[in-house]
Amino acid sequence: MKTRIFLILTLVLAVAGAAWAAPQRIVSLAPSITENLFALGVGDRVVGVTSWCDYPEEAKGKTVIGDALSLNLELLLSLEPDLIVGDASLVQSHLESLKSFGIPTYVIAPTSIAEVQTALVELGAAVGAAEQGKELARAMEEKLTELTSSVKRSFRPRVWIEVWNDPLMTAGPGSFMHELIELAGGENIAGDADTAWPMFSEELVIERDPQVIILTSYNLEEVLNRPAWQGTTALKTGCVYEVNPDLYSRTTPRMLDALSELISLLDGIQP
Repeated sequence: MKTRIFLILTLVLAVAGAAWAAPQRIVSLAPSITENLFALGVGDRVVGVTSWCDYPEEAKGKTVIGDALSLNLELLLSLEPDLIVGDASLVQSHLESLKSFGIPTYVIAPTSIAEVQTALVELGAAVGAAEQGKELARAMEEKLTELTSSVKRSFRPRVWIEVWNDPLMTAGPGSFMHELIELAGGENIAGDADTAWPMFSEELVIERDPQVIILTSYNLEEVLNRPAWQGTTALKTGCVYEVNPDLYSRTTPRMLDALSELISLLDGIQP
């Protein structure tokens, strides 16, 4: 599976039928994973998180072991975890160190809504919450069907989603943000990019003239004051929106809240 990259001992024993106990001391190395662990109902077993893990509110009370890019391994080990869960895009540089400690380590890398659903099922099995994982996946599927069935457009508004502003970075094919735009009935102006998270030139954005601009970096005022962008349809019509980046950037069930918001925003766009 694309979502399951690396798992030591825990699931192997479970599959083999050996005695297995659900992990009781879990360290999460990414905000999305922390959210998903709480959604699975095992938040009380999370003993360590990163400084970026701020949802749900209870996560803020957990011991902070770094920011995923820079881990305090001594502090992490002092928590005596029996399972570490990380996101492949953030934890790759730490994998060898974590393996050397002999602590069961589970790494996931979902890049689409379907893979998030699969990851929830697999993570649920890994932490002894298999039924909760399946239920979360089912609930996501039902909500996705409900949301997408409401999209009825005669045209697809051109969308620029800005992941970062210096340098300009956006979402291309193979990213969940691109998928959200398409499911909402929009046309991603970076839909022909050759990477999931491409750099993009200002000139190309202006040339492709987005009708909607979505900002994930809390930089609305800066965008509204870009001289070269004043002639874009989005700025001329006021269709520039600053959104909660957590909904759009975290691979959790809340990404469907982002989809719902996108659908509502695009519903108001005229040809």
